[in-house]
Amino acid sequence: SYGAISTIAHKIVHLTTYHSMTRHRANICAALGDSAAHGGNIISAVNAFSAVFNVAMTLLAQAYTRLGMNYQMISGAPVSEWSQAGLLLGVVMTMLFTANTIISCLETSKAFMRFCKESKEVDQKRNLPFPYSHIQPLTILTSFGTVTSMRMVFTPMINTLAVPMLGGWFLGLRGLLFLLSGSNVLILCLSIFLNNSGQSWVAAKKYILFGSLKDQDGKVIGPDSAEYENLGVGEMIGGPFEDVAGPALNNFIKFLAVFALVTEGLYEETPENTWIYGFACCAGSLILVAFSKFGLTLILNCLTSFLRQRQLQRARDEHDEELSDEEDGDGEEGRVGIEDA
Repeated sequence: SYGAISTIAHKIVHLTTYHSMTRHRANICAALGDSAAHGGNIISAVNAFSAVFNVAMTLLAQAYTRLGMNYQMISGAPVSEWSQAGLLLGVVMTMLFTANTIISCLETSKAFMRFCKESKEVDQKRNLPFPYSHIQPLTILTSFGTVTSMRMVFTPMINTLAVPMLGGWFLGLRGLLFLLSGSNVLILCLSIFLNNSGQSWVAAKKYILFGSLKDQDGKVIGPDSAEYENLGVGEMIGGPFEDVAGPALNNFIKFLAVFALVTEGLYEETPENTWIYGFACCAGSLILVAFSKFGLTLILNCLTSFLRQRQLQRARDEHDEELSDEEDGDGEEGRVGIEDA
C-alpha cells in the first residue's frame, strides 16, 4: 500500500508543480515506496508458498481418509509414474499461466496505447483548470481500461480452473498432490526472480530520471538520453514481470490449491476410470479460450456500436426538438406581429 500511495503521489506532484524541492522529495518517496512494495511482494510469495503447503497437506489427509487409507504409511513406490507426471504437469501449467498473463498485460498495454492515440475523447480539456481538465478524460480512460482488462483476464482464469481438474482426472490424486507441490516450489522461485528482475528495470529508469547517473565528464544523463530510452523498453518488460509475480502467480497457486481441495471428491487415487473426463476438460477449456479471444470481442464490439448509435440517435432527436421549438417560437412571434399590425 505504501508503494502504491507514494507512486501516485509522485505522479500527482510532477503533474501539478515545477517546484524543484517538491519534486525531489516526491522522487525520494517514490524510491522508498518501490523498495517497500518490492519487499512486500517477496513476503507475499513466501506467504503463498506456506499457505499452499498447508492446503496440500490437508488435501492429502482428506483424500486418503475418504478412500479409507492411512496417508501416514507409504505403500509401494514413493514416487510413482503418476507422481512424476504430476510434477511435470505442474511445471508446464505454471509456465503456461505465466506466458498467458504476460501476453495479457502486453495486449492490454497495446490497447491502451491505441485508444489514447486514436481517440480524441481522452485529450486534456485545456479550457479548464487542473484537475478538472483531466477528470472527463480519466473517466473515459478508466471505463475503457476496465472493459479491456476484464477481456484480457479470461484466458489466465480458464487456465487456473483447468489445472487441478486436468491433474486430478488425468493423473489421479497422487499426480494432483505432486502437481501442487511442484507448482508451489516453482512459483516461489519464479516470483522472486520476476520481482527482482522487474524492480531492477524500474529502479534503473528512476535512477536516470532523478538525475543520479553521470557520464565520465560529470554531466548528468537525463531523460532525453539514449540510455533512458533503452530503459523505457526494459521497463515495458519489467512491469509485466512484477505484475505476474505479485498479483498473478501467488493468487494462481493459492486458488489452484483451494480449488483442488474443494473438488477432491471428483478424483480417484489412480486415473484408470477418470481420464476420459480430462479430455472433456481440455475440449471445454479450448472452447472457452476461443470464445474469450474472438466471440467476446465480437460481442463487445457489437454492444459498443449499438450504444454509439443510440447516442447519435439521441443527439439527432434532441437537435430536431430544438429546431422544432425554434420554428414554433418564430411562428408565434410572427402571429403576434401580425395581430399588433
